[in-house]
Amino acid sequence: MDDLSKKTICFVDNGLFVSFARKVAPAFAKAYYYRPFQNAFVRTVDISVGVGLPELEVVLQPLAIADDVNLWCFLDLYNSGLQLFLEKHGAKVWGARNGEELELERWSFKKHLKRIGLPVQPMEHLIGLDELVKFLKTSENKYVKTSFVRGDFETFHHVNWTLSEPRVDELRHVIGPTSSKYEFIVEDAIDDSVEVGFDGFSVDGKFPNVSMTAYEIKDVGMIGAAKPLGQPLKSVNTHLADTLAKYQYRGFLSTEIRYGKDRKAYLVDPCCRLGAPSNELLQELFTDWPQTLWDGSIGVVNNQKVIAKYGVLTTICSEWAVNNWQSVHFPKVLDQWVKLRFHARYNDKDYVVPQTTGVPEIGCVVGVGNTVAEAIKIVKERAKQIQGYGIEVKTDSLDKALKVIEEGQKLGIEF
Repeated sequence: MDDLSKKTICFVDNGLFVSFARKVAPAFAKAYYYRPFQNAFVRTVDISVGVGLPELEVVLQPLAIADDVNLWCFLDLYNSGLQLFLEKHGAKVWGARNGEELELERWSFKKHLKRIGLPVQPMEHLIGLDELVKFLKTSENKYVKTSFVRGDFETFHHVNWTLSEPRVDELRHVIGPTSSKYEFIVEDAIDDSVEVGFDGFSVDGKFPNVSMTAYEIKDVGMIGAAKPLGQPLKSVNTHLADTLAKYQYRGFLSTEIRYGKDRKAYLVDPCCRLGAPSNELLQELFTDWPQTLWDGSIGVVNNQKVIAKYGVLTTICSEWAVNNWQSVHFPKVLDQWVKLRFHARYNDKDYVVPQTTGVPEIGCVVGVGNTVAEAIKIVKERAKQIQGYGIEVKTDSLDKALKVIEEGQKLGIEF
């Protein structure tokens, strides 16, 4: 077994997953952190993520230090070309490679699901905003998505045209003259179902013996269990295995599955990167991530050890952080359990660097335990200790997750 304490790793990330890099970095002799920043007018905020964090050395030109890197770890999307280039030149690479298109090209992916035998709800493929408007005016209870450009708009629920019209007017302004060629995918809602998912990784279509089964409580948090994968999640992974193997997919993977009374597993979206949230739980439920990344880069599945049975997280939100530097204050003893996105540290103070996406979720608070109730209690206690202008940590709805788990149990999902 290779001595990782003598190896060097370089994380490539877009800012969301700097906490995962911090968790893994101490196992290596040196850990570089690169966040793509290039544009015509670079700002300080573009090159600040990761600065001041003791585990990481921020680099601006990763290929300049390529000869010093033993392992490249890609945490997010949009870097498949760099992964393939590095691999071609003999580097060890952990990443989805071209498999990232399973997440980025939604319409093609849904057609692929049909080919491999997984169910797909009724959906429409519309080109142009005018076509979308025409469709939405005569329909209700749909979900509107696009492909590839994740920053234009978040998936939104179309209840009816009266409620969606302002959202569509805003979208017309955002996409401007591209509106006539813009791609939309409109999916039927899958009602009377629970949302559950697999969170972990795949190496050439193979999966670890133990992974995380999780329920997401939208905009509030997540509850995960470390256990052997059960149905229907195992069935979805089995159907995806050959596809992942063809991509030589060696990276993180999460699945969002809707499962209801018809006992069909609808793979709503794959996440071909770390999940947000979910990676924050993976960090603390399992050990041996450094070896997992190293082994996976050469095609070997490392079956990790479980630290705790259950993990719970709740999101840290701030509207102020959308456009401003957000200082976050908490006791140093909680540093392991407070996972900040776009994190930087200046003058020994923690900050979330402002972004252009308008997303108020800036991080998570994590707790683990041998029961769900124990983990929830720990998270609530930690959440009370987080402070900052405009910061809100929602914990009241965590108990509702227990009801979601009960509904899943009734449908045969073991948690």
